[in-house]
Amino acid sequence: MSERAHEWSRGEVVALLQRVDLFDGLPGDDLNSIAAIVGGRTVQADERLFQEGDPGDAFYIVFRGAVEICKARADGTEEKLAVRRRGDGFGEMALLDDVPRSATARATEETQLVSVARDDFQQQLGGDSLALRMMRALSNALRALSVRFANADRAQESFDELLVTDEFAVSRVMQASLLPRGAPKVTGYDIAAGTTTEKGGRGSSIWDWIELGDGRTALLSVSVPRDGLPPAHHLGTSRAVVRAVAARTSSVADLLRGSNEALASAGVDGLDQFIQMGVLVVSADGLEWGSAGKAPGGVIRRDGSFEQLGAQGPPLGMMGGFQYKVQSCVMNAGDTAFVLSHGSRASFWVRRTCSRSSTASLQVRSWPRSTRRSARRSVMKGARRQCST
Repeated sequence: MSERAHEWSRGEVVALLQRVDLFDGLPGDDLNSIAAIVGGRTVQADERLFQEGDPGDAFYIVFRGAVEICKARADGTEEKLAVRRRGDGFGEMALLDDVPRSATARATEETQLVSVARDDFQQQLGGDSLALRMMRALSNALRALSVRFANADRAQESFDELLVTDEFAVSRVMQASLLPRGAPKVTGYDIAAGTTTEKGGRGSSIWDWIELGDGRTALLSVSVPRDGLPPAHHLGTSRAVVRAVAARTSSVADLLRGSNEALASAGVDGLDQFIQMGVLVVSADGLEWGSAGKAPGGVIRRDGSFEQLGAQGPPLGMMGGFQYKVQSCVMNAGDTAFVLSHGSRASFWVRRTCSRSSTASLQVRSWPRSTRRSARRSVMKGARRQCST
């Protein structure tokens, strides 16, 4: 490990800080204050930056390369918690207090790090906005880490027993690993999304988001309706297929068609595991909707009227050669679109803001059952209204 001369400018550091969740929303003056005190460090592949239990004295941001975060298990092995890449921060607890490191950080390749030393950082604290914002963010980070590590310990102790008594235990573990950790930003919209993970559930649904070939953001609601192999196995397979197809198309119809062809051609006789997927593309021109199988959704207009997002074709993998259709929808200020997975376990909501220049981050949350029931009633009411006209 070495401390080389910095290979970045002040502007590059500020741009990097803006990508870190910990500093999200800080004004330019505060970001410049932090950029003025950063240091640099280079770590070689497989070299440890710090060990679990070491004293913590700095917060790190990956400038180039990748760092693996691991925690020791009771049996002496290590559990990989995350991999941090460019723009990701880690070790934030060291900025708050002189506490031991709660995990081990190891470079997976030659890595350049931007570092913020605790002593330098604390000199920036006082009664200003920077202190208030940072203390709030650090408190949240500490709570999240405590829950994560406590859950990891409990899972290690009971995993063998769980596999014997619960056939969907592995599927739920896989489901949790597939949920997005990042957040898209879409100009002119407020977006919220989440998946309800249940203790005794099948682990059969997720929400997700991707970028199409033209850079537009597509939100996905994905579910596996039948048993067989662990449902999350098929969630992971369809997630990988959709991403591969999205890289070379900007069309919702082609995305569904290409994904369907790939899954249908790879199908195994006797394993009727089909994927139900809703795709909602959000852009300045409005929404584009396409679905494979059941993915209930609709648009609630500002005046209280309702427009259903209809089914566009069979589930992915059921039959090759199908040409999926796409539904376009204009969104005005105050209009809200929502999509649920089959069974309402995964969902997302898209609301058009008053200003087209505003930007909002996607938020991950668990939806109350009452919210899901209300949305389901809106879909059914809209469907009955369409049938009666």
